[in-house]
Amino acid sequence: MNQEDFPPVSPEALKSFKENSPRIIKKTVDISMERSKEVEHHGKKARELLSTGMEFTTRMLESAMLVGEISILEDQLNWACVRLPHDGVTLENILLMLELYQKEIKKTLKNEHNSQIIPYVDWMITWQKEYIKKANIQESI
Repeated sequence: MNQEDFPPVSPEALKSFKENSPRIIKKTVDISMERSKEVEHHGKKARELLSTGMEFTTRMLESAMLVGEISILEDQLNWACVRLPHDGVTLENILLMLELYQKEIKKTLKNEHNSQIIPYVDWMITWQKEYIKKANIQESI
């Protein structure tokens, strides 16, 4: 998808997303915490770290949707893929969190809002999958 495929979301969809974000984040983190192998490397700070990361992701997503600018998301994902592995977070962990996040958004928001918001999240997931592919190719060289 090109930048042109991402118009700003409606004020109603953005409002719904903002109002429901705390619940979406909490549910995403709760599910992730049940997957101990994905979070055990964070120790006792796992919930706090995951919540902080998802809150940051949510703010960037809100910004991107407000102006219809996916480059905000690309910058964030680039940063995460370079920085988070130093904290023991794999590229696959990032992808799993995005997929959980997407499911919770779909479960929580009305379809008319999802139809505007999910393309942004889908783009993030696709971007992350492509990044993982490129990283795996680089490792095998």
